Amino acid sequence: MDKPVPPQPSALSLPVDTRADAAAEDYREAVLRQVRALTEDNQRLFQSALRSEKRFRMLAKAVWKIQEDERRRLARELHDGIGQTLTALANQLQRIADDAHAHENVGLAGRLGDALDITRSALHDTRELSRLLRPTLLDDLGLEVALQWLTRTLAERCAIAIECSSTLGEQRLTQDLETLVFRVTQEALTNVIRHSNATEAQVRLTRIGNLLRLQVSDDGRGFDPGELNNPDKLGDSVGVRGMRDRAELFGGRLELKSAPGEGTRVTLVVPVEAGDEHTAVATAAATKAGGL
Repeated sequence: MDKPVPPQPSALSLPVDTRADAAAEDYREAVLRQVRALTEDNQRLFQSALRSEKRFRMLAKAVWKIQEDERRRLARELHDGIGQTLTALANQLQRIADDAHAHENVGLAGRLGDALDITRSALHDTRELSRLLRPTLLDDLGLEVALQWLTRTLAERCAIAIECSSTLGEQRLTQDLETLVFRVTQEALTNVIRHSNATEAQVRLTRIGNLLRLQVSDDGRGFDPGELNNPDKLGDSVGVRGMRDRAELFGGRLELKSAPGEGTRVTLVVPVEAGDEHTAVATAAATKAGGL
């Protein structure tokens, strides 16, 4: 005969402490499962956000490159198109003026001289606009020479003494990185000229390890950076925000420090990654900013 099976103890037959421990263990397991599920969801969301940010940066860089390419095209059109037309016009006016002088037509020669002055002035402005849109120096001779040209040109247009120094020398960076630093410098100096009422400004470019550091400072009236949130200061805020956005595209950061009566300092720090630099040897005559 089969032996009778002893009855199994039910949960209710267990001691109270044992039942409480089992319930607590079940609760802990349920909480852990929820935590693991939430952690996995958060990880997936984080990875998705990283991919989205990467795509956004790539898109923003692509848009920025398109803008720079368009600037380069417009600069070339101004220089080679309108610039050459104005040059031909100036030469033609000069020949007519010479003929007028030869025939002692003083009145006509005077009017032609005035027209020639206007034409030459338009030619000069066209060439300067072409260089400001996209200086060929930046592509041909590098960042240091382009910054020297920029500071000298802006100083000639205003009553501000602008000093420029760099430790790069003949070292070249990638076109995108050089363009970034040039555009931030251009925007910062434009703000100095328009708003600071400064008498002096300094541009400092240094390379420390794998970090590139640009500093643009002035001795102007300064301002409260909180004013950039004022709707009346929207234009200034957009300019600063644009510089910051461009810096972040390259993994860098832009800091603005100012106070009323204490001038303003804009600092850009951007990493120089592998592949961002190469050496370009230029002749000593070509690298002299004064001879450009």
